[in-house]
Amino acid sequence: MAEDDVMANAPAEDLHAENPPVEGALAEEPMEDASTDLAPLPDAGDTVNDVPMDDDLDYSEVGKEIKLTDDGGVIKKVITAGDGWETPEAGDEVTVHYVGTLEDGTQFDSSRDRNQPFVFPLGQGRVIKGWDTGVARMKRGEKALLICKPEYAYGPQGSPPKIPPNATLHFEVELLSWRSVKDISGDGGVIKTILAEGSGWEQCQELFEAKVSYIARVAGSETPFASCPPEEPVVFPTREGHLVPALATAVKTMKKGEKAALKVKPAYGFGEAGSEQYGVPPNADLEIELTLQGWNHVENVNPEGSVVKKTLVAVDSEYRKPNEGAKVTLRVTGTLLSDGGVFMRHGEGNELRFTTGEEQVVEGLEEAVMKMKRGERAIITITDPALGYGAAGAQPSQPQQEGAGAGEAQQEAQQQQQPQGPQLLAAVPPDSGLQFEVELVEFENAKESWEMSDAEKVEAARNKKDKGNAYYKAGKLAKAQHYWDRAVSAVQYDKPFSEDLKQASREVKRSCWLNLAALDIKRAHWKDALRNCNNVLDVDSQNVKALYRRAQAHMGLQDLFEAEQDLKKAQYAEPNNADVAALSRKLKAAMREQNKKEASLYSKMFKFSAAAAKTPAAAPAAEGGAPEVVVKEQEAAVEGGVAEAAPAAAAAVTVGPAEVTAA
Repeated sequence: MAEDDVMANAPAEDLHAENPPVEGALAEEPMEDASTDLAPLPDAGDTVNDVPMDDDLDYSEVGKEIKLTDDGGVIKKVITAGDGWETPEAGDEVTVHYVGTLEDGTQFDSSRDRNQPFVFPLGQGRVIKGWDTGVARMKRGEKALLICKPEYAYGPQGSPPKIPPNATLHFEVELLSWRSVKDISGDGGVIKTILAEGSGWEQCQELFEAKVSYIARVAGSETPFASCPPEEPVVFPTREGHLVPALATAVKTMKKGEKAALKVKPAYGFGEAGSEQYGVPPNADLEIELTLQGWNHVENVNPEGSVVKKTLVAVDSEYRKPNEGAKVTLRVTGTLLSDGGVFMRHGEGNELRFTTGEEQVVEGLEEAVMKMKRGERAIITITDPALGYGAAGAQPSQPQQEGAGAGEAQQEAQQQQQPQGPQLLAAVPPDSGLQFEVELVEFENAKESWEMSDAEKVEAARNKKDKGNAYYKAGKLAKAQHYWDRAVSAVQYDKPFSEDLKQASREVKRSCWLNLAALDIKRAHWKDALRNCNNVLDVDSQNVKALYRRAQAHMGLQDLFEAEQDLKKAQYAEPNNADVAALSRKLKAAMREQNKKEASLYSKMFKFSAAAAKTPAAAPAAEGGAPEVVVKEQEAAVEGGVAEAAPAAAAAVTVGPAEVTAA
């Protein structure tokens, strides 16, 4: 049986009979009855890594003595600095060389004399508390002196014959290496030991496609039942897994290039049934040596996950991506998800050129391209037909006219980097899912706001407002909102503008806020409509459209009194406005209906209270006349027409004419 299996399965009292440096010193002279002589190791409830969590402390400063515990029971002094910044964690299998001495310099144990490093699991109580505490604050290659007081060493018992009672011990420890050993499933089903560290910081994610090589055996067997060589790694979606569930569990904890050994319980292997295909018996533990060669980065382009981008060739040296209004150049092949039929191909010399935000290609493709870097290659999958060619589908493009003139014109347009639009080789059936293999060859971004002059910002805002208006009229409400929001954002901070530009900026914002309010009312987003109307009224308190639409929003929220106040202001500003008059009539009807419902409610309450007052079996407390007071108050409330009861049903609210402000 392997050594780690022995330690893992040994009863607690047997662990004291081990002969590590701090459990039984002097390996060359084994102590008799060591299990009774040694001081107890930490109880299960003790804190093993009893280190104050002060991130400001530097545990690696050479020559400086640092207290690792609040009581000064463990002191560390670095002799030789280590490498990097990582330190081992609880559960890791650490390998050290050490020399142990008493305070007078008498040596009682040394792994160097035996020329055999000592290996133990950190933070598991297998060694004295001073070691679990001190080694946890060391870096790879570091050599340090650990001074352990008796309560962190062998206590009042000592460890005869070499370690007296209540002895403070000095250990010169060199941390050679460690292997990360973790329960990555959380239930002991998959134990991972890192054999070789990976590179970078990123781990394989749920959506990624993992590229792995592995050797899998039944525990205790030397013959693999399955393997995949490094030169031919298997590629699989992480969320779907491969071979056994343990592989999917493991790769999500691994970095690129990492190599690990897995100990797998049946629940994460082939379970109770085993595998006839692989010759694995029922309820078999498995051992898998796994290497994560790399991965294909996969991400959802939109929140719904209906557009997915899988990166085939990544470009780590780039960070810029196309923005809205960018002129992009692609090499792209489009296929149908249903049968793989090719309907589009733009290769070298016939690249596809378009401007983002202009609807020159299908929406899903454009959204994905805006998440790519120059030189990146990716596969883009669109499962929502609405983000492709929709219910209408698409017909093949008209062939180019033959002749040199047409060819020269096309070549000249390409040379001038003019948008060509996609050329469809075949029809796309209605409601089709699509897939594109794309290489982003080049792009030229539109100016960002911080790159623009004040005049350019105003002009950009006007253009975005006009686009929003066009999308609204076409029934594309989400795009309309997007462009109106972008227009406001472009001139949001106009304090340094000249007076003329400030006035132009205010006009753009006023128009967009009114349009956004109209859109909010159409969607019954009453609070958003209030906010946008308030933005207008903050700078133009008599704006009739803003008052009209805020009244609509108040009616939608059943705030009829506030709606009445806004309509009165609007009528005062424009007494002959027909839209305001029509909405006022609707409001009055809604208020009458609300009063009727309130009267009915109070009437029912009055009848109930009166009946209760006449009931012979009424409680003695009611005989004092309290119900009569309540009845009178309720009666008075009804007569007085108090309108503070339960709200009536929502009044009918319409957006009204001239929904979109073009000015």
